[in-house]
Amino acid sequence: MTRTQRNSIRLGGAECSEQRLANGLRVLVAERHSDPIVATVLCYRVGARDEREEEAGLSHFLEHMMFKGSPHYGKGAIDGETARLGGSNNAFTGHDHTAYWFELAADRWEAALAIEADRMRALLLEPAEFDAERDVVLEELAMGEDDPWGVLMRRVEAVLHPHHPYGRPIIGFEHTLRGATPDSMRAYHRTHYRPDNALLVVAGDVDRASALRAAERHLGRRGVHGHASAPRRAAFAAPSGARTRIVQRWPDAARRLCFAFHTCKVGTREDRALDVLSTVLGAGRLSRLQKRLVYDERLAVWVSVSNDTRVDSGLLWVLAEASEGVEVATLERAIEQELARLRNEPIGAHELARALALIRSSEAFECESISSLAQELAVEGVDHDWRECFDGGARYRGLGPRELRAVAQAVLDPERCAIGESLPGPATPKPRARGRVRTR
Repeated sequence: MTRTQRNSIRLGGAECSEQRLANGLRVLVAERHSDPIVATVLCYRVGARDEREEEAGLSHFLEHMMFKGSPHYGKGAIDGETARLGGSNNAFTGHDHTAYWFELAADRWEAALAIEADRMRALLLEPAEFDAERDVVLEELAMGEDDPWGVLMRRVEAVLHPHHPYGRPIIGFEHTLRGATPDSMRAYHRTHYRPDNALLVVAGDVDRASALRAAERHLGRRGVHGHASAPRRAAFAAPSGARTRIVQRWPDAARRLCFAFHTCKVGTREDRALDVLSTVLGAGRLSRLQKRLVYDERLAVWVSVSNDTRVDSGLLWVLAEASEGVEVATLERAIEQELARLRNEPIGAHELARALALIRSSEAFECESISSLAQELAVEGVDHDWRECFDGGARYRGLGPRELRAVAQAVLDPERCAIGESLPGPATPKPRARGRVRTR
């Protein structure tokens, strides 16, 4: 019936083990009996990265339609059943994955698998409901166009990834959403929503044997959607190393600045080093950028640093909003000086220990909730390897000042990045995508 892939290991206070059903579905059980709650996450290895240019936004639109009717659960029935059982549910779409989660009491959690099995096998996609939900997604897209940071970051990503889906917004474009049809979505669903393209996580107050039996009973059916061809995977080419600047005008008084550095794939040694470097730069009041820009010199209202690695590549972002009366050029020089410090000087032992402690404490906080634990395991399990989640910082062992400095020198070069500015003034016209319209 199943094949155990590896013996169980303890992560985030849970005993975790993975099995694969005969139809290819991976099942990860994370036993943690602290509370009478079970969270399930069904995570598909498909996201915006798998869309053709004319399909942009289809993964996210499909996420919406997964709640709008399947053979045994009509419109509103999934949310109604979840509420009746006293639970909660939701979903999210990324560049590399789409996930659906439930949190229910331990004596009724299996209802989630019945729902997932039904909507994996087929969706109704009734034309009237499809059109109505398209309007909801278009409104969501329009709301995103009112967010100056979101618009600026999308412009930067489009420049850094001009020939890869990472350069397109997950939500898509107006013209691609209007071009979607129930038939095109049904074909996309049949291609990607397959047991052998998914990972099911069952986490919480459940034992492995019963979880596996439930998964087999509901989701172990062979031949779901036949034998479709392998999902598409976009080829990736690293962007050119030239420095690029994007300037937009926005009708408010804020002066915004972002740096985006092309980095690496998720789960690599460089990815771990960048976690540490981004923590040193921007995590907490004592981090270098927070301390200097926000508290000491008052150059910025706030600053944020994030290491966003994905399946094909990643970006390290530095975002800052200038204080009143401070020019963007002044803020930019200060950030560049701190980046130069990371490239030219080794991180001290105390600062490195602080960064690693912050990473460990953040990890401990993330796994307090059983739903957060399940979602993190699911995303890591699809994008890379769930065994590196919640390991108490073990994956960072051995990273020392010399290696961190080498990564900073290779990645954090202001002459090899994209810089985005948002300045006060009449709004910059919305960008067009290769001659087309504009960018739950």
